[in-house]
Amino acid sequence: MSSDHCENTLNSLCLLVVDCPHATPKWTESGYVVLRNQNIKGGRLDLTQPSFTDDDHFKGRIKRAAPQCGDIVITREAPMGDVCQIPAGLVCCLGQRQVLLRPNPSKIDGRYMLYALQSPYIQNQIGWNEGTGSTVSNLRIPVLEALKIPTPPIDVQREIAGSLGAIDDRIALLRETNATLEAIAQALFKSWFVDFDPVRAKQQGQMPEGMDEATSALFPDSFEESELGLVPYGWTPTSFGQTITVIGGGTPKTSNADYWNGDIPWFSVVDSPANHDVFVVRTEKYITDAGVKNSSTKILPVGTTIISARGTVGKLALTGVPMAMNQSCYGLRGKVEDSYFTYYSTSRIVEVLKQMSHGSVFDTITRDTLDGISVVYPTASAIKAFDDLIAPVMERIKANLEAIGSLSFIRDTLLPRLISGQLRIPEAKQAVEEATA
Repeated sequence: MSSDHCENTLNSLCLLVVDCPHATPKWTESGYVVLRNQNIKGGRLDLTQPSFTDDDHFKGRIKRAAPQCGDIVITREAPMGDVCQIPAGLVCCLGQRQVLLRPNPSKIDGRYMLYALQSPYIQNQIGWNEGTGSTVSNLRIPVLEALKIPTPPIDVQREIAGSLGAIDDRIALLRETNATLEAIAQALFKSWFVDFDPVRAKQQGQMPEGMDEATSALFPDSFEESELGLVPYGWTPTSFGQTITVIGGGTPKTSNADYWNGDIPWFSVVDSPANHDVFVVRTEKYITDAGVKNSSTKILPVGTTIISARGTVGKLALTGVPMAMNQSCYGLRGKVEDSYFTYYSTSRIVEVLKQMSHGSVFDTITRDTLDGISVVYPTASAIKAFDDLIAPVMERIKANLEAIGSLSFIRDTLLPRLISGQLRIPEAKQAVEEATA
C-alpha cells in the first residue's frame, strides 16, 4: 500500500487480544446478551434480535475478559472479518467464532481502529493466506495479531475517525427515524385490523380517535360470530393464501455471463433489509433482461412483499424498485392491489409461518403453509384507506433508506483513501459536510 502512514501490527496496538470460548453458549429466553456473528455487520452492532444466556454461563464466558465500552469484536469465520465496537452501557459476552480487541488508547484511537479494520487493505490481509497464496475461511489468531495497521499520529487518527464517524452518526439518525416511522405504521395496522379499535369505538357510539368521518364510515359498528370468534361485521374469515397472489422466483444460469451484471436488482435473502428499513432498493447481484426472459424469475412491481421461503425462512422485504428474486422466495401481491396492508398482514403471521415451515433438508414455507393460516379479511375500502394513510410515512422510510445508501457509498469511498493517507483531512471534511448537510 502506498502511504505516508507508518504501520504497526495489530497486537502491538492492543492491550488485549482475546479469543472467545469455543463451547456453545447455553441459550435462554432472557438474561445476559451473547454477541453472535449475525449481530455484527457493516461495522455496526445490531441487537434488534438479541440472544441470551444465564448467569452461570455468562460468568464462564467472561473469564478471559469481559467486553467493555470501546472494545472491538471481530468475527473469525462465517463470516470472517466483520467488526463492531462495544457501546457504553452494554453488558455482554462473546459468542462463538469471535475475538475481543482492546485498543491501547496511547497508541491508537478505538474508532479509528474500527474503520481501519474495515478498509480493503486490512480486509485483503484477513482474507488472503500469504503462505499458501490462497484465500482462507478462518481468521487464525496469529494472522489477526500480525495484521499491519496504518498508524498515523493519534490526532490524525481522531480526525479520520471523526470524519467517517460523522457519516455513520447521520446514518444512525436516519435508522432511528425509520424505526420511529415504522412503529407508527405498525401501531396503526394493529389498531385497525388486530384490535379493531374503530369498530369498538363506533359500537359504543363514539367517533374513532384520530379518524375523520369519511374514514370512519368505512368501518362497521358491530361484530358478528365466526369460526375465528367475534369479527367486524361484513369482514371475511378466510385463509391468508386467499388474500394474496403468490409469485415465484428463479435464478438465471450462473454460467451464462449474458444473464448477469445487468441493471435489474435480483433479490436473495442476503438482501433482506434491517428490521425497520422495510424496503429493499438495492441488491448484491443484478441481472439482465435476457436473464429474466430465460429463467423462471419475474419482475416484481414496486410494493410487492417478498418473503424468504426456503432455508432462512420468514425474512421480509417490500420492493422499493422493480426487481426480480431467486426461487427461495415468494412475492406476495394483495388482492386489492394494496402494498402496505399485505406487508403488515404478513409481518403479523410470520412467526407462525416459521413454526409451520417444514422440509426434509431445509425449512420451507409452501403455498399450502400460506393457505393454512386463518385471518380476518377487511373490506377493500378499509384496506385502501390504510394504504393511503400510511403512504407518506412509508415513502419517508424509503427516502431515508436511499439516503443511507448514498451516505454509505460516500463513507466507503472515503475510508480506504483516508486510511492509506491518499486523501487529506481538509478534503475529507469538505466531502463529509456536503454529504451530511
